[in-house]
Amino acid sequence: AQAIRAQLRHAVCEWSQKLSAESAAQIELRGMGATVVAALLSRRSVHLAHLGDSRAYVFRRRRLLQLTDDHSVVGILLRQGEITPEQAHSHPAQGRLSRFVGMEGEVLPDVKTVGLKKGDQLLLCSDGLTGMLSDKQVASVISTNLQCHETCQRLADAANASGGRDNITAVLLRWQ
Repeated sequence: AQAIRAQLRHAVCEWSQKLSAESAAQIELRGMGATVVAALLSRRSVHLAHLGDSRAYVFRRRRLLQLTDDHSVVGILLRQGEITPEQAHSHPAQGRLSRFVGMEGEVLPDVKTVGLKKGDQLLLCSDGLTGMLSDKQVASVISTNLQCHETCQRLADAANASGGRDNITAVLLRWQ
C-alpha cells in the first residue's frame, strides 16, 4: 500500500509540475490551475490522492462520509473551528485554494488508503457538485440505488438546478 501511495503522490506532483511549466510558458495560461481527486482500487481498499477541493466520499449504510479534506481557505477555517459549515457556504474566501495542481512551489497532495466494505459506494466529484448540493442532498440521490451513470446524471442535474456555477464532475463506483 505504501508503494502505491508513493506512486500516486509522484503522479500528482509530476502532473502539477507539467501544468505549472505549461502555464508559465504561455501568457494566456498564466496562473492556471486545477484540482484533482484520483482513486486506485485494490482488492479491499481504495488508494486516494487529491489536491484542491475536488472530493472523495464513501456512501456506507445510508451515510455519506467525506474521505478528503478541502485544500482551501474555507476548509482550513472549518477544520480550525473558526467558522461553521453553514458559514462556509457564503464565506468571502469561498473558492480560494491553498493547494492545487499547477501551483508554484512544493506540491503536497494528500494520499491515503481507505478500506472498503461490500455495499460501499465511492463518489469522486468536483466542487461544481459539492458547491451546489449539501451532503444530505448528495446522499439522498445516491440512496436511490439507480445505475451508477444514472445516479451521476441525477447529481449533475440537481447541481445545475441549484445554480450550476462551476464545472460538475461525478464518478460513482459500487463495491461488490
